[in-house]
Amino acid sequence: MNVGDLVRHKHLGGMGLIVGKKTVMSNITMGLATKLTVEWLDAHWVQPRSHIDYFPAFLELYEQTDKNCPPK
Repeated sequence: MNVGDLVRHKHLGGMGLIVGKKTVMSNITMGLATKLTVEWLDAHWVQPRSHIDYFPAFLELYEQTDKNCPPK
């Protein structure tokens, strides 16, 4: 997952845009881990345009719908 990708929360749904990444100390991984900052565009459990940090395991990429775009 990269900055600019559209994602959804695996359990709660909604649609968001990854707007940043940061490295944090995590007790789960017992070391450094990456968290993604997501700006929620469409979610019923948070206010629109709110920024929340998530571990990538809780997010999944939206499928590309425009098949005419060249691959990255």
